[in-house]
Amino acid sequence: MLYYLGIDIGTTSTKALAVTTEGKQLALARAGYPTLSPQDGYQEQAPEAVLIAVISVLKDIDEQTGVRPQAVGLSCAMHSLIVLDSKGQPLTNAMLWSDRRSQEQAQQLTASGVGKALYQATGTPIHPMSPLCKLRWLRERQAGLFAQAARFVSIKEYILQRLCGAWAVDYSIASATGLMDIIQLKWWEPALAYAGIAEGQLSPLASPTHLLALNNDALPARQQGTPVALGANDGCLANLGALALGPDEQVLTVGTSGAIRRTGRAPIVQAEAQIFNYRLDETYFVSGGATNNGGIAFEWLAGLLGRERLSEAAAAHVPAGSEGLLFLPYLLGERAPIWDANATSAFLGLRLRHGPAHLHRAVLEGVAFSLYHIAEQMPKQPGRLIANGGFTQSDLWLQLFADVFGTPVWVDEQAEASALGAAYVAMKATGAISSYESLYPLRRLLRQYLPDAANHEAYREVFRKFKASGPGSGR
Repeated sequence: MLYYLGIDIGTTSTKALAVTTEGKQLALARAGYPTLSPQDGYQEQAPEAVLIAVISVLKDIDEQTGVRPQAVGLSCAMHSLIVLDSKGQPLTNAMLWSDRRSQEQAQQLTASGVGKALYQATGTPIHPMSPLCKLRWLRERQAGLFAQAARFVSIKEYILQRLCGAWAVDYSIASATGLMDIIQLKWWEPALAYAGIAEGQLSPLASPTHLLALNNDALPARQQGTPVALGANDGCLANLGALALGPDEQVLTVGTSGAIRRTGRAPIVQAEAQIFNYRLDETYFVSGGATNNGGIAFEWLAGLLGRERLSEAAAAHVPAGSEGLLFLPYLLGERAPIWDANATSAFLGLRLRHGPAHLHRAVLEGVAFSLYHIAEQMPKQPGRLIANGGFTQSDLWLQLFADVFGTPVWVDEQAEASALGAAYVAMKATGAISSYESLYPLRRLLRQYLPDAANHEAYREVFRKFKASGPGSGR
């Protein structure tokens, strides 16, 4: 039994997916970890907790299969930052993409005009999520800690070093730091100068197909020495896992947060909306935008009202537009396209006639509007959307996205698209496939949701109200 293992180190859990080159899924494992918030705006994870989870899923897959994988590929969430001492030990927890402590630095950088040049060169929007802004915050607010730092790494680099004994960062993770020239594929000196760091404090850059080897005593004996491809970031690998490599398709992912992304061979430079441009590899860019508020908005409502009061069937019977109820989904501030970490959420138009079903539908609509707002900034609207992530379990939400966008939505068979994309990188790194395009026959789109013309027309008017009511509108 020959298989490849894709590991996706996510915001709330790590998943491992064992697949064959014919696309057959053999095993799936998952292990979670908490997010820590010691102060308002702080979002952290303990690096050792994430490492324990990665080791756990490797052991779980070993028990399920009884066979060593041919190779492992790694996916990881973007924008994390850990400060290490000279012995490689963490001086801090991992600061996550959702950490907002550097919002003042982000605002100052944007206002200075320097931010535009940094964005255009690095492809990373200027926002507290960016490691560039986190580094500037550390330099200004934690000078003693900053002076002790020997190395600055992402959670992925930390895990790789602990698993394989080497420091390296793939172009894809690096392209989301705000520190790398995405055209020349090298650390960009003006960004390093702004952050106040030296290139030697960062890991060496390498291709996503660069191979290391498992070498950790906590792992099963038969896994020792297994090739490990560096892989890429989770957003890029979600597109690869969906085999969406052409410009006429966009991938819509909603988990805790959400994103819409297009794969192409050139970046999309849109300075006003700051469309991100991350590298999948040396050939492909993945461009788009991310919202802070995806499934977490529904989870917030479920926690507030009680999940038993939120029936999808009841929400489906509420008319498009939720009978005048509009939800602004900025519970965690917002990234694209408004880039306002201080943005706040609201229900607008609330009346006595509105019940739990209206609130339920309005929350789903608000998240859909937020992602459509991002898609508006792209130069070409997609011929179809490919959906993956946790929200694909909701028929209502999928239909709602089709109606808001006015575009067919296809559901990808593989919910763990980023892990699958990581397995594809492992295949390519070891020569099992010659190109990602050779995998096209494996793509299986389960079902299609066609837009309802009347609902789409209704949503066009509601969306205008959504934009007019958002941050900066004077509401």
